Amino acid sequence: MDLIYTSACALALLGAIILSFVMLIKSFKHGGVLTGIIGVVTGGLYTYVWGWLKSKQLQLTKPMLLWSVCMILVGALVYMTGPAKLIQSLPNQGGLGLLSQNLQKITADKNIKKPVARKVRKRIIAKNQNPNDKMKNADWNTRAVSLWKKAQYTDSQKAITFLQKAIQENPKFAEAYNNRGNAYRDMKEYAKAMQDYNMAISIAPNLEKTYSNRGNIYFDQRNYLMAIRDYNKAISLNASYSLAYLNRGLAYHQLKKDELACRDFVKACEFGECDGVQWAKKTQTCK
Repeated sequence: MDLIYTSACALALLGAIILSFVMLIKSFKHGGVLTGIIGVVTGGLYTYVWGWLKSKQLQLTKPMLLWSVCMILVGALVYMTGPAKLIQSLPNQGGLGLLSQNLQKITADKNIKKPVARKVRKRIIAKNQNPNDKMKNADWNTRAVSLWKKAQYTDSQKAITFLQKAIQENPKFAEAYNNRGNAYRDMKEYAKAMQDYNMAISIAPNLEKTYSNRGNIYFDQRNYLMAIRDYNKAISLNASYSLAYLNRGLAYHQLKKDELACRDFVKACEFGECDGVQWAKKTQTCK
């Protein structure tokens, strides 16, 4: 219904604009330059009054009536729909969709003996994110994203509050569920994080980063086989997803399958993420 209102409003507004230009031209032609200039300065208001005053003399009754109807229709539709809602639904505004970048938080496994591995995971994820990206129309999800600094939220509870509002406004906003899952993971509330990731996947089953995020939950809980399963799914959806290769490689490393880990580090490097290869060489994990 909102689309119908918006379309009708757009047509009425277009008609009003066209008729205002027509009447402005006539005011220059029949009323003189001064009349036309006053009409321009007053934004068409003087032209509208002048048109009705001269409607019978210049046979302008029909176009003036049509102009009046268009303006009344625009006003009525704006009142019925609400100005903010109407503006948001205009075609050029774009949909809510997945406009901001996915946030991915890696909580390093305390069981990893090499501290360099923790630094690699955190640095890579932080580098992959771009929390400074701003949507044209700021929303609650964007406010939550602005709290993402150095691979974690500066205020996880505040981010959750923002994201809950984003979800209330759009219950099908997959990225908001995904991002709230990241906040819950910061707080080590893994059950809630898993629930949000599952919801995001049910809404957007082809969102590869959510699978990778869910895999990180399993990684945090040292369930490396389940983590690898989710990384596999992420890679199946995006064969060039370098972080999924990197994360899967680290999971293989934890399972002492360094041959498979090294293959994934190399693959990640092929797609531009070479920190894993560099770490593996320094620690002699890979030759």
